[in-house]
Amino acid sequence: MIDLPQAVEAARDPLVVVLGLFVLGVLASYLFFRRHPMGRAGVRVILLILLTVVLLHADVVPYRPLQLSGSPLRDAVHAILKIVWWLWAAWFLVGVVRALIVFQRRPREAKLLQDLLAGVIYLAALFAIVSNVLDVPIQGLLATSGVVAIILGLALQSTLGDVFSGIILNFSRPYRPGDWVNIEGGTEGRVLELNWRATSILTGRRDLAIVPNSTIAKSKIVNVSSPSGIHGTSVTVQLDAKAPPLRASEILEHAIRNSRLILAAPPPAIVIKLINAAYTEFEITFFLEDLGSSVKAQNELFDFIYRHAAAADINLALPPNDNRLHSDRTGIEKLLELVTIFNHFTSEERAAIAAKLVPRLYDEGETLVESGVVLQSLFIVGSGVLSFTREVVEGEIELLRIGPGEHFGEIGLLTGAAATARISALTATTVYELAKGNLTPILEARPQVAQALGRALARRQAAGALSASAEVDESVPQHKLTEWFMERLRRLHDVVSVK
Repeated sequence: MIDLPQAVEAARDPLVVVLGLFVLGVLASYLFFRRHPMGRAGVRVILLILLTVVLLHADVVPYRPLQLSGSPLRDAVHAILKIVWWLWAAWFLVGVVRALIVFQRRPREAKLLQDLLAGVIYLAALFAIVSNVLDVPIQGLLATSGVVAIILGLALQSTLGDVFSGIILNFSRPYRPGDWVNIEGGTEGRVLELNWRATSILTGRRDLAIVPNSTIAKSKIVNVSSPSGIHGTSVTVQLDAKAPPLRASEILEHAIRNSRLILAAPPPAIVIKLINAAYTEFEITFFLEDLGSSVKAQNELFDFIYRHAAAADINLALPPNDNRLHSDRTGIEKLLELVTIFNHFTSEERAAIAAKLVPRLYDEGETLVESGVVLQSLFIVGSGVLSFTREVVEGEIELLRIGPGEHFGEIGLLTGAAATARISALTATTVYELAKGNLTPILEARPQVAQALGRALARRQAAGALSASAEVDESVPQHKLTEWFMERLRRLHDVVSVK
C-alpha cells in the first residue's frame, strides 16, 4: 500500500514529471505527425536524447542494476523509464541498421538481413531489461532459455526448417517473384511470393500452390525464366508413311512459320524420330517468349499442322489396328473443307467452286498485294504462309499471318476499300482466286457466307488490317449482314456497269 505522503514526495521527483512529459510527447508526435513518418521518427530521436540526459543527470544509469530508493512509486517510475530507454535505444539501432544495410540490386536479401539483425537487437534489449531493471541473473536466464529453446526447437522442427530454408533460398536466389519454375513433384507455375515459411506459386490452372521452403530446398528446381525468358517445348506428330519424310518436314516447317507465337530465333527443329510402313514420327521443338502462351501456341500449331497437311494431301497417321482407309478426296477438295465460309456446303457444291478457282503461284519473299490496291476477287490460300505488314513511323510491323484454308480480298470485294497492308509470301505459296462474278451468286444463295465474311472482316479490323473506310458497321445486327453486303455488291455492280 502506497502512503499518501510517499506518493506526494514521489510526485515531486523530476523523473516522475519526465515520465508524464514523455508520454505526452509520444502522443503529441503521433497526433501531429501521423501522416509524416520522418517527422515522427525525428521527434522520437529527440525524446531518446532528452531521456538519456535526464536519466544520467538523475544518476539513473540504464546499463546498471536498478537501485531501490524505498519508495515503491518512485522505483516503479525509474524502472519504467529504464525499460523505455532500452526499447527506444533498440528501436533507434534497428532504424540505423535498416538505413545502412541496403542492397540496391538485391532488396529482398537486404530486407531479410535487416529483419535478422532487428531480431537480435530486440532480443539483446530484452536480456538487458531483465538483467538491469528486474535484477535477474542473466546466467540463469540463459540456461533456462537454452532448455526452452531446445524444447521449442524439437516442437517446431518443421517450421524452423522452413524458416532456415527460406533464408537459404532468399540468399541463393534460385528464382524470383515473376519467374516460371518447375518444382520436382509436379508443381509448375509462376512465383508470386517468397516469404520466410513458404513460396506461393500460381499454377497453369490458376490455382495457388503454397509450397514449404524446406520441400523446395530438397527438390530439383527448374527455373524456366532463367537465364532468359525464352522457353522451349516439344510436340510429337505422326504422319502417313506415304508422304516422303523430306516433303512432310517441309510442310511441318510451313505450319511452324504460320504461327506468330513461335520465335524464329532460336530456330525450331524438326527431327524424324521413327519411320515404318505405317507412319513417320516427327518431334518438333520450338521456342516461345512467354511460357504462359505455351498451351495456346501448341494448340495453334496442331491446327496449322492439320491445315497444311490436308492442303498438301498428306494424311495423319491412323491409330494402331485401325483398318479405316484414308479419304480419296483430292487436295483442292480437302482445302475447301478448311475454308470457314464453305462449311455448310455439300461436296458437290464445293466441287463446283473448285472448278472456278484459278491457281496463282508465288515464291518466298514475293509480294502479292501492295498497300493501296483495291482487290476485286476473293483469294484462298492453298499452301504456304502469307504475311500482312504495314509501314509505321517505327518501321514495318507484322499484323497477322494466314495459311491454308484462310482467305483475303473480302475487304475490297465487299466494301470497295483499298488494302492498307502489304501481303507477301513467307514461303513458296499457292493462292486460288475466286472472281467476284463467281462469288456473287454464292452470296445470294447462301446467307451464311455473308455472315462468315462479316466475321472475317471483324477479325481483320481487330488485327489492324482494315482501313477506317472499310470497317464493318457494328450497329448492323448479325442477321442483317447479308443484306448489308448485298447492298454493297449491288452498288459496286452498278458502278462497274456505268463504266
